[in-house]
Amino acid sequence: MQALRLIQNVAPDGCLHVKIPAGMGKRFEMIILPLADEETVESHDYMKLQEESGFVKSVIASPEEDVWNDL
Repeated sequence: MQALRLIQNVAPDGCLHVKIPAGMGKRFEMIILPLADEETVESHDYMKLQEESGFVKSVIASPEEDVWNDL
């Protein structure tokens, strides 16, 4: 399954216009979410980077740090 993510402004006619790349098929599901501002997208990108850091993978994800399961 391929995904196509677009961020665009609503056209003056109140519509979003999406050009589907060739080879993606003929039937689609659309989920429309409002986007508050660019900061929201940027914050999400920073969060993804933080999750992939060596500190998170080696320290936070280590079994020794998993103390919450003992409560």
